[in-house]
Amino acid sequence: MEEHILVAVDGSENALEALKEAVKLAEVMQCKLTVVNVQLSFKTIHTKLYIKEDVIKDYQKELFDNATKTAVEYLQTQGVDYELKMLIGDPVQQISQVAKELEVRYIVIGSRGMGLVKGTVLGSVSNGIIHEAKVPVLIIPQKK
Repeated sequence: MEEHILVAVDGSENALEALKEAVKLAEVMQCKLTVVNVQLSFKTIHTKLYIKEDVIKDYQKELFDNATKTAVEYLQTQGVDYELKMLIGDPVQQISQVAKELEVRYIVIGSRGMGLVKGTVLGSVSNGIIHEAKVPVLIIPQKK
């Protein structure tokens, strides 16, 4: 079975830094890079009543394309084998699920740098991944 390193991107500068680290790991370990972006599901009773499902899917795809544009441009300049996936739902659950399904070696993710209080109150994807993942997680801190 082919080994994978999973990296989550959201279009931020810090996500690009996480991607760069993941590329280095993938090159050294000769692993395939799985790049994921998680979009909200928008599946609430109100959206189902007033917005057609295909409109929601088109919007999710537009958000996904915007969030992964820089990552794809960077990856195309590198010699690493990668695949790009759009996931829908809760970021922690989706990233953890894909990591489990692919039996990834590592998860690489950027930190938003919100600090202890904000991160605790608002919740943190990187913090959630640390607690959910069954593999090593590399968190790239935000540059000051």
